Amino acid sequence: MADPAKAGPARGDSLASALRHRPFVQFWLGAFLASAGGWFQSLSVPFVLLQITGSAFWVGLATAAQFVPIMVLGPWAGVAADRLDRRRLVMVTQLARSLVALAMCVCWWSGRHDPLLLVGLAVLTGCAQGISMPSWQALVNDYVPREALDSAASLNTIQFNLARSLGPAVAGLVLFWAGPAVAFFVSFVMVLVVVVVLLVTEPVNPQPRRARKDRVADGGFREALRYTWGSPGVMTALTVVFLVGSLGMPIFQHVITFAEQVFDSGALGVALLNLGLGAGTLAGVPVLGRMLRIMRRSTVVAIAMCGYGITFAVFGLAPSLATATLATVGVGVFFLLALSVGQNTIQMLVADQVRGRVLSINVIVYTGSVSLGAAAQGGIGDWLGLRTTVLGAAALLVLAAALLGVGSHRLSLHHLDGSRDESYVSVTPEPASSSASSGASTAHERTRTDAS
Repeated sequence: MADPAKAGPARGDSLASALRHRPFVQFWLGAFLASAGGWFQSLSVPFVLLQITGSAFWVGLATAAQFVPIMVLGPWAGVAADRLDRRRLVMVTQLARSLVALAMCVCWWSGRHDPLLLVGLAVLTGCAQGISMPSWQALVNDYVPREALDSAASLNTIQFNLARSLGPAVAGLVLFWAGPAVAFFVSFVMVLVVVVVLLVTEPVNPQPRRARKDRVADGGFREALRYTWGSPGVMTALTVVFLVGSLGMPIFQHVITFAEQVFDSGALGVALLNLGLGAGTLAGVPVLGRMLRIMRRSTVVAIAMCGYGITFAVFGLAPSLATATLATVGVGVFFLLALSVGQNTIQMLVADQVRGRVLSINVIVYTGSVSLGAAAQGGIGDWLGLRTTVLGAAALLVLAAALLGVGSHRLSLHHLDGSRDESYVSVTPEPASSSASSGASTAHERTRTDAS
């Protein structure tokens, strides 16, 4: 891997360069609508479960139900992203995801308000997402020329995180004005859009056919695990993703429980708090571009994690809905900075030969951490109280940032400042022909030059 010291801040135009390519713009817009539509469902399910059960634990369970299948299916999905036609795979799984949202709409509209049924349908959504997410992330590579990949990866991460904040914000307003059935139906329509976009938009840099058909070298997913373990930059980025996911991401369920149980403001409070998160995320986009031009990625992540923890604590201490909404604006800014840089760094560092499988590890870590954090903070919230839970998580996030930011250990944040791994070699032979020996085998070699 290249010397981190040689990797300076991104060029001034790097963040927007992928927008010069029309197929990527179409892909980005379709992905944004699908992601936002998915979050309509992700907000509506825990909201109605809290209405039915009155328990923060059920809110955490609903979050876990959507994310655990993604974690479990991750290894297979990562290999599939490198072996199969990932464009077609994403279309099929997103179609299935949209149909689950339609089923939720029908169930709620017909009066079937069964908590277990909703959780079961959420599991199906998680399965569809689990199969598609590594392929979806790897598709970014197919819709831009190679020189624009870093920009495309950054914009894709921004897209996901914008949808993560704006989707629930708009969903909260729809819940307040029109009810859960309409929110589920909107989710169905928005997710369906990306299927149409992928049908009519051809890749600029198509996935090689040989990568779809041949056996992935060295046991498939095991190769990606070995590669990840031997890459300090990727390991550090995954650690950041895990910490933000487990300690910080539960803010998106806390806005529901705080609105209902602390501020007694119902769906309107949920909408306002999510609007605060969305506004902060939007404000964070130009901030992210500016910071990446003048700072190293490691510095941005350190600032973001500390800022996330501090604003999260302010939210936990907020005496009123208005104060909490202002705090969520700050949370939204630092949420975008921390998660965008953490996840995008993996795209920027990983070797092309194992891209889909390493991205699936990122998906597993992210979804696993969100599931763990959601369930744990939901249960602790019922036991010790919501405010105490938030303050504890915020303090741990700041402490983690301090520990990662000092020294030169294996998980030090300075490893995030590396450049793309061009030294990794994973050779898969051409498919055997009639003149080839029947004993053809796969050779695997790994060569890495580590800077110290």
